[in-house]
Amino acid sequence: MLVERLAMGDPAAKELLYDRYAGALYGMVLQLVPVKDRANDVIVRVFTWAFSHIDAFNVSGHRTLFAWLLRKTREFAIKEVLPESALTGTEIMEKEQGVLQRFYLDLPAIEQQVFRLCYFKGLSITTIARMLAMPEGQVNEILGAAMKAFRQFLKETWN
Repeated sequence: MLVERLAMGDPAAKELLYDRYAGALYGMVLQLVPVKDRANDVIVRVFTWAFSHIDAFNVSGHRTLFAWLLRKTREFAIKEVLPESALTGTEIMEKEQGVLQRFYLDLPAIEQQVFRLCYFKGLSITTIARMLAMPEGQVNEILGAAMKAFRQFLKETWN
């Protein structure tokens, strides 16, 4: 129903979408783009894109709006930290023959698990904490360590 309202341009639906997901998406952006002004710009671009491309959700294959927004947010955030000539999103996986997977496999096991659930599956910290029977704070710390390693990996790989 929310998707239908967004497609019709309903301002209340746009506000609801933003209120529901902006905080979680912003937290993820800050992991990759630690400069707040640049992170703010990424969030604005994500929601501007989402509002104008909401029809793409129905054919995206994503089951939830959050997963759809999370994927696009990651793409925008990675694009923000990589040079213009660098590959992003699906291109990294296809053209670099799994460079992202190679990064992922070098993580310690618990970081691999949390990174996979958050980055590849699009699950929230709360959901991951419940799945792994850990406090959310501990999941945040583990994800923080993985994202720090990811930023370093991006720096070393594309700079």
